[in-house]
Amino acid sequence: MEQNQTDVLQEQKPKKARAPYVGFNWKQRLLPVILLSLAAGFTVGFFGPFDIYSNNVDEFRFALSSFLLYNVLWSVGISAAICALLLPLRGRVFDVAYAIFFWITLMLFVQGNYLNIGISSLAGDGMGEDGMGVASVIFNTVIWVLVGGGCVSAVCLVRGKHREIIPTVGIIAMITVIGMQTIPFAVNSLATDVWERNHSTLLTDEEANEHFLTYKNMNKVSTGKNVIYFVIDRFDVTYYEDYALKECPEIFYNLDGFTYFDDMTSLYPRTFPSVAYMLTGKEHDFHDERVEYFEGAYQESEFLKTLKENNYNINIYTDSYYAYNDARDMQEYVTNSSASKYFKVVDTDKLAGDMMQISLFRYLPHLTKSWAGDVSTSDFDKYIVYDTEYPKYTTDTRDLYRFLMDNTLETFDGANNFTFIHFTGCHLPIKYDENYEEWTGGGYRNDPIAAMKQSFGIINRYIDQLKALGLYEDATIIITGDHGWHGGSDTDVPLRRPHVTALFVKESGKSGDALKTNRAPVAQADIIPTILFSEGIVTDGTFGKTVFDYTEGEARTRKYNFQSLQYNAAGDIDYEVVIYEIVGRARDFENWKLVSRDDYVGNIYQ
Repeated sequence: MEQNQTDVLQEQKPKKARAPYVGFNWKQRLLPVILLSLAAGFTVGFFGPFDIYSNNVDEFRFALSSFLLYNVLWSVGISAAICALLLPLRGRVFDVAYAIFFWITLMLFVQGNYLNIGISSLAGDGMGEDGMGVASVIFNTVIWVLVGGGCVSAVCLVRGKHREIIPTVGIIAMITVIGMQTIPFAVNSLATDVWERNHSTLLTDEEANEHFLTYKNMNKVSTGKNVIYFVIDRFDVTYYEDYALKECPEIFYNLDGFTYFDDMTSLYPRTFPSVAYMLTGKEHDFHDERVEYFEGAYQESEFLKTLKENNYNINIYTDSYYAYNDARDMQEYVTNSSASKYFKVVDTDKLAGDMMQISLFRYLPHLTKSWAGDVSTSDFDKYIVYDTEYPKYTTDTRDLYRFLMDNTLETFDGANNFTFIHFTGCHLPIKYDENYEEWTGGGYRNDPIAAMKQSFGIINRYIDQLKALGLYEDATIIITGDHGWHGGSDTDVPLRRPHVTALFVKESGKSGDALKTNRAPVAQADIIPTILFSEGIVTDGTFGKTVFDYTEGEARTRKYNFQSLQYNAAGDIDYEVVIYEIVGRARDFENWKLVSRDDYVGNIYQ
């Protein structure tokens, strides 16, 4: 009986009441919302473009003033939009909305400054999540989800007198976000010439003397001998075999007399220093700075010297910075260089848009970086117009196509011809559709089929005109890539897969025969002697063997220098040189042996 009474008393004991929910009034909401909106707009709209420009200023000709006003306006617009959305909200709706925007703003800052390991500040290749590695994408996504869940849970679970901590934490966090970006902004503004750099469209005397390569003579071929050297950026064997050959084999209708080499290795994995090496035969040991390497390679090239001595007009069409620094280094040889005292910046609104794209790429999580599209350094060349007869050449695929559409091939007498044409081709993302119009589908476009159709659309048009002029059979034609496809992150060591570059060769005197396949172990170094032999230029053998001198199954040793991007203690990028030896068939990854890893050698692009 006593036990029952005790139970009744316990049942009647009142439970402790939960603290009632109390929403924030407008005064409590005002400062946290203003600071959050300012932090979001400042981070993505202003600081991101400014910081990217100031840290890569040597790669840009245009001034900071060319785009920054647009980014300031976007920054203000982003901030105003967030304020307009959050301030009218009340109660739980405000709590959750504020938590979501707080989470996004905080993580944008964290992502851009601490979670982009292995991704360069100028996003060129590999923007899609596939290029970052599955583990990296998963880890990055988990961090974002956990922080987001924590922010929303906090505003929903914290009650009573403890709720005042929410606006306090929000204020402190957003002041920190703004402050930690204001400091480097102030340092770069005061300690560097970033505000004065390239301020005038009148070049300095030193800059005006710098030569660049133009479109001049691109549509000119000789009635004598011709070497046509097409370099499709990142033309890996997989683009040919796994995509184009299966889905659109008709694009290769013009390759009669050609031989396809399915086991060719490039020496380097990127445009620098691959293109300069292909043109000069001079290797880069990564201890010379970029400018020093270019100067020595072009001025001392025995290959270019030999062509000149054999009465070849030499026309080289490739991008500055990654393939050459100053065309004066090759002025002894090339016929298509020029210089200008004046330039102008055009389409500044689009320029600002590209800077915003890079900023978004920097701050978005790995899983959504592809939404930002892709902008690389060479894309900014289109905003600079020089006061010259012929425009500066860039590797833009559409620009090349349009030039060849507007300028049919013409012949000249009295000299032979060497034409080297490097264009974006298979370098992702694919920015144009099959008609070379701007891709409007949105997002990051990884479409190898479109890349191959565009690339061989250009090559086929050129070859069709060579045939119409009766110059095809006697021409030496090379179609290859400057390097293959990484198939992973730029930080990957060891590699995930073999890097094998496609190579097609048509010797002088060949035509009519169906395309052949050769499985011999050949290398990029073999292309120069192949050209010289095909053209009947007798040398003393110092250039090496041709691609036709190697046999299938031969246990040849080839070298591959992979440059791994790594972050040092200061947060800057260093480039570790990882050297592989390939003994036998390169298509078999078992034959790739990592033989050395050089200590960090600094920024090889200086």
